[in-house]
Amino acid sequence: MTIYQGKSVIPVLLDLSAVFDTVDHNVLFTRLKDIFCLSSRVLEWFRYYLEQRSQKVSVRGILSDIQFLLSGVPQCSGLGPLVFIIYTCPLGIIAQWYGVKYHLYADDTQLYISLDPDNELYVSSFLKNLEHGVADIRLRMT
Repeated sequence: MTIYQGKSVIPVLLDLSAVFDTVDHNVLFTRLKDIFCLSSRVLEWFRYYLEQRSQKVSVRGILSDIQFLLSGVPQCSGLGPLVFIIYTCPLGIIAQWYGVKYHLYADDTQLYISLDPDNELYVSSFLKNLEHGVADIRLRMT
């Protein structure tokens, strides 16, 4: 719609695909409690669902010991993408702080600004907002 109005669009595409494996369970539980106001019983269920996951590795037929996972969300489950979206919901809040528009879908995150290219002050201001927003998101996702 913005392009049809003669405005330019500057997108920033964030690659969060590896984030499925790095979801910090404690951060997730805090968000489930504080942002989504889930009861302690539901939080216990989520804790069991995530913290009882394990893995082992086979190298040349030699199997490692079982290791319990301290982070990550199951990607092949129906609940995994939803939990990931809950984990990344602050991205939208941060984008709004900087006046940046966004689209989130699972690990596909798009930030963008639309601007009138004829107004240099406007362009500079919005580019700085986009730059600061991306830096803030990067800091919080590290």
